[in-house]
Amino acid sequence: MTTLITGGTGFVGLNLAEQLLRRGEQVVLFGPDALPPGAQALLGDVAGQLTVVQGDVLSGASLDQVFSAFPVTRLVHAAAVTADAGREQRAARSVAEVNVLGTIEVLEAALRHQIPKVLQLGTGSIFGAGGLLTPELDERTSPVWPETLYGITKFAAERIALRYRSTRSLNVTVVRLGMVFGRWEYDTGVRDTLSLPLLLTQLAEQGTRVTLHSEPADDWVYSLDVARGLMLLLDLPSVPPEPVYHLSAGRRWSVADWCQRLEQRFAGFSASFVDDPAVASAGRGKVARRSPMRIDRLTRDTGYEPQYLAELAFEDWVAWRQRARGAGWPGC
Repeated sequence: MTTLITGGTGFVGLNLAEQLLRRGEQVVLFGPDALPPGAQALLGDVAGQLTVVQGDVLSGASLDQVFSAFPVTRLVHAAAVTADAGREQRAARSVAEVNVLGTIEVLEAALRHQIPKVLQLGTGSIFGAGGLLTPELDERTSPVWPETLYGITKFAAERIALRYRSTRSLNVTVVRLGMVFGRWEYDTGVRDTLSLPLLLTQLAEQGTRVTLHSEPADDWVYSLDVARGLMLLLDLPSVPPEPVYHLSAGRRWSVADWCQRLEQRFAGFSASFVDDPAVASAGRGKVARRSPMRIDRLTRDTGYEPQYLAELAFEDWVAWRQRARGAGWPGC
Protein backbone atom coordinates (compact mmCIF):
# COMPACT_ATOMS: atom_id res chain seq x y z
CA MET A 1 0.00 0.00 0.00
CA THR A 2 1.58 3.28 -1.14
CA THR A 3 0.29 6.67 -0.03
CA LEU A 4 1.49 9.89 -1.66
CA ILE A 5 1.14 13.06 0.41
CA THR A 6 1.51 16.44 -1.28
CA GLY A 7 2.97 19.01 1.08
CA GLY A 8 4.15 15.92 2.89
CA THR A 9 7.10 17.45 4.72
CA GLY A 10 4.74 19.92 6.40
CA PHE A 11 2.99 19.67 9.74
CA VAL A 12 -0.05 17.47 9.03
CA GLY A 13 1.74 15.51 6.32
CA LEU A 14 4.48 14.37 8.71
CA ASN A 15 1.93 13.33 11.35
CA LEU A 16 0.10 11.15 8.84
CA ALA A 17 3.33 9.81 7.37
CA GLU A 18 4.65 8.75 10.77
CA GLN A 19 1.55 6.72 11.61
CA LEU A 20 1.42 5.06 8.18
CA LEU A 21 5.10 4.17 8.40
CA ARG A 22 4.70 2.70 11.86
CA ARG A 23 2.27 0.16 10.49
CA GLY A 24 4.67 -0.83 7.71
CA GLU A 25 3.34 1.07 4.71
CA GLN A 26 5.17 2.87 1.92
CA VAL A 27 4.85 6.66 2.03
CA VAL A 28 5.97 9.18 -0.60
CA LEU A 29 6.20 12.82 0.47
CA PHE A 30 5.95 15.27 -2.43
CA GLY A 31 6.68 18.98 -2.19
CA PRO A 32 9.29 21.69 -2.60
CA ASP A 33 11.31 20.91 0.53
CA ALA A 34 13.46 18.14 1.93
CA LEU A 35 12.76 16.59 5.33
CA PRO A 36 13.35 19.13 8.13
CA PRO A 37 16.39 18.70 10.39
CA GLY A 38 15.85 15.98 12.97
CA ALA A 39 12.88 14.36 11.22
CA GLN A 40 14.67 11.11 10.39
CA ALA A 41 15.96 10.78 13.94
CA LEU A 42 12.48 11.34 15.36
CA LEU A 43 10.97 8.74 13.06
CA GLY A 44 13.49 6.19 14.30
CA ASP A 45 13.25 2.60 13.08
CA VAL A 46 9.81 2.66 11.47
CA ALA A 47 8.65 -0.48 9.70
CA GLY A 48 7.56 1.23 6.49
CA GLN A 49 9.49 2.80 3.64
CA LEU A 50 9.73 6.59 3.34
CA THR A 51 10.67 8.46 0.17
CA VAL A 52 10.84 12.23 -0.26
CA VAL A 53 10.43 13.61 -3.78
CA GLN A 54 10.96 17.31 -4.30
CA GLY A 55 8.60 18.87 -6.81
CA ASP A 56 5.91 21.48 -7.42
CA VAL A 57 2.15 20.91 -7.31
CA LEU A 58 1.86 23.52 -10.05
CA SER A 59 3.82 21.26 -12.40
CA GLY A 60 1.82 18.53 -14.08
CA ALA A 61 5.09 17.04 -15.36
CA SER A 62 6.50 16.76 -11.81
CA LEU A 63 3.30 15.11 -10.63
CA ASP A 64 3.31 12.69 -13.56
CA GLN A 65 6.89 11.73 -12.72
CA VAL A 66 6.15 10.83 -9.11
CA PHE A 67 2.94 8.97 -9.95
CA SER A 68 4.79 6.98 -12.62
CA ALA A 69 7.70 6.16 -10.32
CA PHE A 70 5.65 4.70 -7.45
CA PRO A 71 2.62 2.36 -7.24
CA VAL A 72 0.43 5.02 -5.60
CA THR A 73 -2.98 3.75 -4.50
CA ARG A 74 -3.92 6.59 -2.14
CA LEU A 75 -3.32 10.33 -2.42
CA VAL A 76 -3.61 12.91 0.33
CA HIS A 77 -3.49 16.46 -1.00
CA ALA A 78 -2.18 18.54 1.90
CA ALA A 79 -0.12 21.14 0.02
CA ALA A 80 -1.22 24.70 0.77
CA VAL A 81 0.02 28.15 1.64
CA THR A 82 -1.45 29.11 5.01
CA ALA A 83 -1.15 32.85 4.54
CA ASP A 84 -1.39 35.60 7.13
CA ALA A 85 -2.34 39.20 6.32
CA GLY A 86 1.24 40.13 5.50
CA ARG A 87 1.64 37.39 2.90
CA GLU A 88 -1.77 38.31 1.45
CA GLN A 89 -0.43 41.80 0.72
CA ARG A 90 2.93 40.81 -0.73
CA ALA A 91 2.18 37.46 -2.42
CA ALA A 92 -1.53 37.11 -3.11
CA ARG A 93 -0.98 35.60 -6.54
CA SER A 94 1.28 32.80 -5.29
CA VAL A 95 -1.15 31.95 -2.47
CA ALA A 96 -3.99 31.61 -4.97
CA GLU A 97 -1.84 29.68 -7.45
CA VAL A 98 -0.77 27.02 -4.96
CA ASN A 99 -4.11 26.69 -3.16
CA VAL A 100 -6.36 26.74 -6.24
CA LEU A 101 -4.36 26.00 -9.39
CA GLY A 102 -2.18 23.52 -7.51
CA THR A 103 -5.30 21.65 -6.49
CA ILE A 104 -6.46 21.45 -10.10
CA GLU A 105 -3.07 20.10 -11.20
CA VAL A 106 -3.13 17.45 -8.44
CA LEU A 107 -6.68 16.35 -9.24
CA GLU A 108 -5.94 16.18 -12.96
CA ALA A 109 -2.87 14.06 -12.26
CA ALA A 110 -4.95 11.77 -10.04
CA LEU A 111 -7.35 11.28 -12.94
CA ARG A 112 -4.58 10.61 -15.46
CA HIS A 113 -3.03 7.98 -13.21
CA GLN A 114 -6.35 6.52 -12.04
CA ILE A 115 -5.66 6.91 -8.33
CA PRO A 116 -8.32 4.88 -6.48
CA LYS A 117 -8.71 7.16 -3.44
CA VAL A 118 -7.99 10.86 -2.87
CA LEU A 119 -8.35 12.89 0.33
CA GLN A 120 -8.10 16.65 0.02
CA LEU A 121 -7.45 18.56 3.22
CA GLY A 122 -9.66 21.56 3.89
CA THR A 123 -9.95 23.92 6.82
CA GLY A 124 -12.43 25.35 9.28
CA SER A 125 -11.17 28.77 8.23
CA ILE A 126 -13.71 28.69 5.40
CA PHE A 127 -16.46 29.53 7.92
CA GLY A 128 -14.99 32.96 8.55
CA ALA A 129 -17.63 35.44 9.73
CA GLY A 130 -20.18 32.62 9.92
CA GLY A 131 -18.17 30.69 12.47
CA LEU A 132 -20.33 31.72 15.45
CA LEU A 133 -23.76 31.81 13.79
CA THR A 134 -24.56 28.23 14.84
CA PRO A 135 -23.70 26.44 18.11
CA GLU A 136 -21.88 23.76 16.12
CA LEU A 137 -20.46 23.89 12.61
CA ASP A 138 -22.14 21.37 10.33
CA GLU A 139 -20.71 20.16 7.01
CA ARG A 140 -23.96 20.78 5.14
CA THR A 141 -25.93 23.50 6.86
CA SER A 142 -23.59 25.99 8.55
CA PRO A 143 -23.00 29.24 6.60
CA VAL A 144 -19.63 29.57 4.90
CA TRP A 145 -18.31 33.15 4.71
CA PRO A 146 -14.52 33.03 4.29
CA GLU A 147 -12.79 36.35 4.91
CA THR A 148 -9.06 35.71 4.59
CA LEU A 149 -7.34 34.89 1.32
CA TYR A 150 -6.39 31.54 2.83
CA GLY A 151 -10.03 30.75 3.68
CA ILE A 152 -11.28 32.00 0.32
CA THR A 153 -8.80 29.99 -1.73
CA LYS A 154 -9.27 26.85 0.37
CA PHE A 155 -13.03 27.05 -0.07
CA ALA A 156 -12.53 27.44 -3.82
CA ALA A 157 -10.26 24.39 -3.82
CA GLU A 158 -12.85 22.45 -1.85
CA ARG A 159 -15.62 23.24 -4.32
CA ILE A 160 -13.34 22.32 -7.23
CA ALA A 161 -12.64 18.93 -5.65
CA LEU A 162 -16.35 18.27 -5.15
CA ARG A 163 -16.96 19.17 -8.80
CA TYR A 164 -14.38 16.57 -9.84
CA ARG A 165 -16.15 14.05 -7.61
CA SER A 166 -19.57 14.71 -9.12
CA THR A 167 -18.63 15.18 -12.80
CA ARG A 168 -15.29 13.41 -13.37
CA SER A 169 -15.85 10.21 -11.34
CA LEU A 170 -12.84 10.97 -9.14
CA ASN A 171 -13.00 9.35 -5.71
CA VAL A 172 -12.06 12.52 -3.83
CA THR A 173 -13.25 13.43 -0.36
CA VAL A 174 -12.70 16.78 1.36
CA VAL A 175 -11.63 16.62 5.00
CA ARG A 176 -11.94 19.95 6.84
CA LEU A 177 -9.54 20.15 9.75
CA GLY A 178 -10.01 22.05 12.98
CA MET A 179 -7.14 24.05 14.50
CA VAL A 180 -4.44 21.40 14.57
CA PHE A 181 -1.60 21.42 17.09
CA GLY A 182 0.89 18.88 18.35
CA ARG A 183 3.72 16.72 17.05
CA TRP A 184 5.74 17.87 14.03
CA GLU A 185 4.50 21.48 14.04
CA TYR A 186 7.06 23.97 12.76
CA ASP A 187 7.38 27.05 10.59
CA THR A 188 7.54 25.59 7.08
CA GLY A 189 7.99 28.96 5.39
CA VAL A 190 4.48 28.81 3.92
CA ARG A 191 2.64 28.33 7.20
CA ASP A 192 2.28 31.77 8.74
CA THR A 193 -0.24 30.94 11.47
CA LEU A 194 1.38 28.67 14.04
CA SER A 195 -1.00 27.26 16.63
CA LEU A 196 -1.69 28.97 19.95
CA PRO A 197 -0.70 25.83 21.94
CA LEU A 198 2.69 25.83 20.22
CA LEU A 199 3.24 29.54 20.86
CA LEU A 200 2.25 29.17 24.52
CA THR A 201 4.44 26.11 24.98
CA GLN A 202 7.46 27.91 23.51
CA LEU A 203 6.87 30.83 25.89
CA ALA A 204 6.44 28.45 28.82
CA GLU A 205 9.72 26.72 28.02
CA GLN A 206 11.36 30.16 28.19
CA GLY A 207 9.72 30.92 31.55
CA THR A 208 7.85 33.94 30.16
CA ARG A 209 4.83 35.65 31.70
CA VAL A 210 2.09 36.33 29.15
CA THR A 211 -1.29 37.98 28.84
CA LEU A 212 -3.91 36.54 26.49
CA HIS A 213 -7.25 37.64 25.16
CA SER A 214 -10.04 36.28 27.38
CA GLU A 215 -11.77 34.51 24.46
CA PRO A 216 -9.07 33.10 22.18
CA ALA A 217 -9.69 30.63 19.39
CA ASP A 218 -10.24 27.22 20.99
CA ASP A 219 -11.42 24.76 18.32
CA TRP A 220 -8.28 22.68 18.72
CA VAL A 221 -7.55 19.11 17.68
CA TYR A 222 -4.39 17.17 18.47
CA SER A 223 -2.28 16.09 15.52
CA LEU A 224 -2.34 12.38 16.41
CA ASP A 225 -6.14 12.45 16.28
CA VAL A 226 -5.96 14.10 12.86
CA ALA A 227 -3.61 11.42 11.59
CA ARG A 228 -5.88 8.69 12.95
CA GLY A 229 -9.00 10.23 11.39
CA LEU A 230 -7.31 10.46 8.00
CA MET A 231 -6.14 6.85 8.22
CA LEU A 232 -9.66 5.68 9.04
CA LEU A 233 -10.95 7.39 5.90
CA LEU A 234 -8.10 5.98 3.81
CA ASP A 235 -8.86 2.49 5.12
CA LEU A 236 -12.53 2.51 4.14
CA PRO A 237 -13.00 -0.27 1.58
CA SER A 238 -15.21 1.87 -0.64
CA VAL A 239 -15.88 5.51 -1.49
CA PRO A 240 -16.58 7.49 1.70
CA PRO A 241 -20.35 8.12 1.78
CA GLU A 242 -20.02 11.86 2.43
CA PRO A 243 -18.22 14.27 0.10
CA VAL A 244 -17.11 16.43 3.06
CA TYR A 245 -16.13 15.47 6.60
CA HIS A 246 -15.09 17.52 9.60
CA LEU A 247 -12.06 16.21 11.46
CA SER A 248 -11.61 17.91 14.81
CA ALA A 249 -12.17 17.29 18.50
CA GLY A 250 -15.83 18.23 18.21
CA ARG A 251 -15.68 20.44 21.31
CA ARG A 252 -14.05 23.55 22.72
CA TRP A 253 -10.78 23.37 24.59
CA SER A 254 -10.08 25.33 27.75
CA VAL A 255 -7.20 27.69 27.08
CA ALA A 256 -7.09 28.53 30.79
CA ASP A 257 -6.69 24.84 31.63
CA TRP A 258 -3.89 24.51 29.08
CA CYS A 259 -2.10 27.49 30.62
CA GLN A 260 -2.48 26.01 34.11
CA ARG A 261 -0.85 22.79 32.92
CA LEU A 262 2.02 24.79 31.48
CA GLU A 263 2.36 26.77 34.72
CA GLN A 264 2.63 23.55 36.71
CA ARG A 265 5.25 22.11 34.37
CA PHE A 266 7.46 25.11 33.56
CA ALA A 267 8.93 27.35 36.23
CA GLY A 268 8.50 31.07 35.66
CA PHE A 269 5.63 30.79 33.21
CA SER A 270 2.30 32.38 34.06
CA ALA A 271 -0.69 33.50 32.02
CA SER A 272 -3.37 36.09 32.69
CA PHE A 273 -6.33 37.12 30.57
CA VAL A 274 -7.48 40.52 29.33
CA ASP A 275 -10.57 41.65 27.42
CA ASP A 276 -8.74 43.86 24.92
CA PRO A 277 -6.67 41.81 22.42
CA ALA A 278 -4.61 44.90 21.60
CA VAL A 279 -2.96 44.79 25.03
CA ALA A 280 -2.34 41.04 25.03
CA SER A 281 1.33 40.09 24.88
CA ALA A 282 0.73 36.78 23.09
CA GLY A 283 -1.75 35.31 20.65
CA ARG A 284 -3.16 38.59 19.39
CA GLY A 285 -3.81 36.96 16.02
CA LYS A 286 -5.58 34.01 17.65
CA VAL A 287 -8.87 35.64 18.62
CA ALA A 288 -11.01 34.55 15.64
CA ARG A 289 -13.14 32.26 17.75
CA ARG A 290 -15.60 29.87 16.11
CA SER A 291 -18.03 27.19 17.20
CA PRO A 292 -16.82 23.57 17.43
CA MET A 293 -16.96 21.53 14.24
CA ARG A 294 -19.37 18.60 14.34
CA ILE A 295 -17.73 15.22 13.81
CA ASP A 296 -20.76 12.89 14.00
CA ARG A 297 -20.65 11.99 10.30
CA LEU A 298 -17.01 10.96 10.55
CA THR A 299 -17.78 8.98 13.71
CA ARG A 300 -20.73 7.26 12.04
CA ASP A 301 -18.80 6.23 8.92
CA THR A 302 -15.38 5.38 10.40
CA GLY A 303 -15.73 4.98 14.17
CA TYR A 304 -13.49 8.01 14.77
CA GLU A 305 -13.45 9.49 18.26
CA PRO A 306 -10.84 11.96 19.53
CA GLN A 307 -8.48 10.23 21.94
CA TYR A 308 -6.02 13.02 22.71
CA LEU A 309 -7.95 15.53 24.77
CA ALA A 310 -6.46 17.86 27.38
CA GLU A 311 -4.47 15.58 29.70
CA LEU A 312 -3.28 12.98 27.19
CA ALA A 313 -2.53 15.59 24.52
CA PHE A 314 -0.52 17.69 26.97
CA GLU A 315 1.60 14.80 28.20
CA ASP A 316 2.30 13.51 24.72
CA TRP A 317 3.09 17.02 23.45
CA VAL A 318 5.56 17.87 26.21
CA ALA A 319 7.29 14.48 25.96
CA TRP A 320 7.52 14.74 22.15
CA ARG A 321 9.07 18.21 22.36
CA GLN A 322 11.72 16.91 24.72
CA ARG A 323 12.67 14.25 22.18
CA ALA A 324 12.44 16.75 19.33
CA ARG A 325 14.77 19.17 21.09
CA GLY A 326 17.39 16.47 21.33
CA ALA A 327 17.00 15.71 17.63
CA GLY A 328 17.44 19.35 16.61
CA TRP A 329 13.86 19.85 15.47
CA PRO A 330 13.03 23.42 14.25
CA GLY A 331 11.30 25.54 16.89
CA CYS A 332 12.59 23.56 19.86
